[in-house]
Amino acid sequence: MSQMNGMRLVGHRGAMAHRPENTLESYRYAEELGVAEIELDIRLSADGEVFILHDETIDRVAPTPGALAGINVATLTLEELRGVDLGEWLGIPTLTEALDATTTAIQIEIKDPRVVPAAAAIVNARPQDFERLQFTSFNHEALVQIKTLCPQVSRGFILGGTTTLTDDVDALFGLLDENQASFVHLNVNAVRDAAVQELHRRGYLPTLWPLRGPDDVRRALAIGAAAVCADDPAAAKTWIADIVAEIPA
Repeated sequence: MSQMNGMRLVGHRGAMAHRPENTLESYRYAEELGVAEIELDIRLSADGEVFILHDETIDRVAPTPGALAGINVATLTLEELRGVDLGEWLGIPTLTEALDATTTAIQIEIKDPRVVPAAAAIVNARPQDFERLQFTSFNHEALVQIKTLCPQVSRGFILGGTTTLTDDVDALFGLLDENQASFVHLNVNAVRDAAVQELHRRGYLPTLWPLRGPDDVRRALAIGAAAVCADDPAAAKTWIADIVAEIPA
């Protein structure tokens, strides 16, 4: 069930609707649900360790941030980060732990460009994982840097809902030519007909995020999305199955 009507199902930060996001348990449950890929977010600690967290602080994800409230996680050591409870007694994992704990494909989103050299070193030491990994980022320069440091792993360029790049197709493809991303991840609010048509013409199969209801499934099908990224993979499977069933044979 990980690929439905030609679309791969991606678990956003694992299965964040069911388990604390970006924890090993969230990734494990996403795999149990049958996702084709897991999306996660990497940052660099003060002592040079690559850890997984979406935000610049722990305030949103930690039920009781305590003395670390409001502190930029880039200023904390891995040991300090290890003390954070993300709920259900689950902690912040490292990239290495996430790779060791999973078997699916993984989208590794670069949240802070400073993490690139350390992340590249980790992945370069794991050639057995090259085929299942993809580095992604909103940051064009981060993709250019990871292309140089870890060329064996594919890249995905993320376009957010406020981007103007899908209105300026020439600018978009200028950046794609430079960072050589193989994938383009479109926010549902960034979909533009001209950009989507040109992506398909040039051989890119866009992915769509976030998938949060049946209308987003219809939009994904309409643009010929190769993958959809959902906070709730279990619900997404149902939405996709229901919409696909409506399509005449």
